[in-house]
Amino acid sequence: MTTRSSATPHDPTLDGVRVVATLLVITIHVCAQGFFTMNQRQWWAINLYESTACVAVPLFFMVSGALLLRRTHDIASIGRRLWRIGLPLLAWSVLYLLWFRHTGEHHRAWLAAILAGPVVGHLWYLYALAGIYVFLPVLAAFHQALPVRQQLFCLLFWFVGASLVPLEVALTGQRLLGIDWAALPLYPGYMAIGALLYQRVPAVPRRTVIVSTWTAWVLLSVAIAVATWWRSHLLAHADETFYVYSNPLVVLAAIAAFVCLRGLAAAGPLSGSGVRGAIARFANVSFGVYVVHVWLLFVLGGFGIDYRTINPWLAIPLLVLLAAAFSALLIRLMQAVPLVRAIVPR
Repeated sequence: MTTRSSATPHDPTLDGVRVVATLLVITIHVCAQGFFTMNQRQWWAINLYESTACVAVPLFFMVSGALLLRRTHDIASIGRRLWRIGLPLLAWSVLYLLWFRHTGEHHRAWLAAILAGPVVGHLWYLYALAGIYVFLPVLAAFHQALPVRQQLFCLLFWFVGASLVPLEVALTGQRLLGIDWAALPLYPGYMAIGALLYQRVPAVPRRTVIVSTWTAWVLLSVAIAVATWWRSHLLAHADETFYVYSNPLVVLAAIAAFVCLRGLAAAGPLSGSGVRGAIARFANVSFGVYVVHVWLLFVLGGFGIDYRTINPWLAIPLLVLLAAAFSALLIRLMQAVPLVRAIVPR
């Protein structure tokens, strides 16, 4: 997710998307513990929850696009943004390496390991975000300078090259066309979509919009789950082809979820000051929750608390809420400490 700076305009509807995306990414990591156990009866609970949650990271990129592509960026501002995620990335990488040492897993050459890539899986997002920040002037110019029609034209071919073609290759092992689609990277496309949707689709609490986009998200999530079951059954082992963020079903589900969640955040029951305040408070700690929640899951797992503690249909959402609550409390305490708050920015 994008950390918030004082210059970034505040939008409660984007807070709502960020909060749900954070809960969904925790859901992914809770479910990941049991995804490869297809022979167990809880697999369908894991599959359906994870199929619904796989829009989480695309939503983060879309929120970043909505916030950042409307602005101008220079070398100084890019440097500040890189520092705001670079310092937490370094600090949390070291903290996770210390935890691994505590649990008996030793790593050599820590700095080289951190430079080479994430020392724990979910930190990959910060590496991806750092790469995108360098090209913010290009992405912002694309959004601000091109008419909507030309943006849609480019995004149509982005969908073909960055989504449909990778699925074709994954399923068949070959490409129908020999065109090199490498110029169409996945995550900047999500940012461009987020900025375009934010500009052209206002967050209005219309029942028809919310219901239609919610229904689309649900149906696409079910389609992802069924496709995952079909592919896994075909290969005789659990396969994540339809979970990947380039999957066309995930792209469409993320678009539906983004519009739906912004509409819900603007709707009556969720637009009250109390609820909006709670959402804003959690959004302020969402970056920290993202980086620390995996450690909380490690700790809970050490006490035998995971998706199998009770019926997985109940255990998974309860464990997500438990990890989110403890992570938010820990991050809020860290943000109150002057020197420590730099590694858990808002």
